This record gives sequence, structure tokens and C-alpha cells, in this order.
Amino acid sequence: MKSAENILIILGYPADATGQPGPILQSRLDKAIELYKNGVARKMIVTGAAVDNEFVESEVMAAYLMRMGIPTEDIFTESYARNTYENALMVSRIMKEKGYIHAVVVTSGFHRMRAETFFNRHIKNVTIVPAPFPKGFPLAKRLLYELKEYIIIALFNMGLLNSRYSINQS
Repeated sequence: MKSAENILIILGYPADATGQPGPILQSRLDKAIELYKNGVARKMIVTGAAVDNEFVESEVMAAYLMRMGIPTEDIFTESYARNTYENALMVSRIMKEKGYIHAVVVTSGFHRMRAETFFNRHIKNVTIVPAPFPKGFPLAKRLLYELKEYIIIALFNMGLLNSRYSINQS
């Protein structure tokens, strides 16, 4: 797998009340920076709209990455996706347009299963890289996040989330 064929995809998460990355988003971004610096990919796409507050997730991520020394020209921004399904769909279009064939998707470990489910629908070559929970993240919250993901995947597999994810299945 040549780094020129890879592109890092960092999935958004709501910013904190000040418009800065909260602990979960910062963990994702720091993992992506580590992969970038290790030569896994030369470019990255940050993806996410303003979903839970007024801050556009991709813009918050791009600003953080630039503050951490990632060159602006190495960051593509996708600012319309409102959920993981849309992240995958919209990013696949950018990848096709830019000529990338392998996505290295960075998300939280608890979100891995959902990211895999949706990205595999739109991109042929995908690797999911989980970012760790932030240090000091309470165990009860970790378990709750994990449980939520299993419930979402189960509901999706039963077809009960198709309207939320704008999926038309015949």
C-alpha cells in the first residue's frame, strides 16, 4: 500500500462550547497526525457539518490540524455530512475526484463498527484505524458509547434507520 494511493479520512465529532475539539475529537485528530507523520498518507479529508452545535466539525478539525503543523494544502474539507453514512458517501466522491484508491479512516474505537459498515458500502479499499478513548474517560461512559453503537447497527440492519441515513432500499 503506497502512501500516494492512501488518503486519511478523519470523522468529525461535535466541538466543545468554545468551538475547539473536545477530548474525543482531539483523540481522533491526534491519531491522524501520528499516521500522517509516519507516512501512511500525504493528504487527508476532514468531514463533518455543524450537527450538535453551530461549529462546523470539519472546519474545527482543519484549524486544529494546521495549528499542529499540518500544511493547509494537505487538508481537504468536506463540510456537509451530518452522519457517518453521509461521511462515507461524500468522502467517496472526493476520493474519486482526486484519484485516491484507499481510505484510512480514523475514528473512535467505539465508532469503528459503524464506520466500517458505512464506508465499505461506498469505498472499495478501506482500513479503519481506531483512536483511543481520551485519558480519564469514565468507564461507565465508555460502556454507554459502545452499547449505543451496537444498538445503532442493529437498528440499521433492521432497516429502521434508513430515513435518518437517507437510504432508499428497494
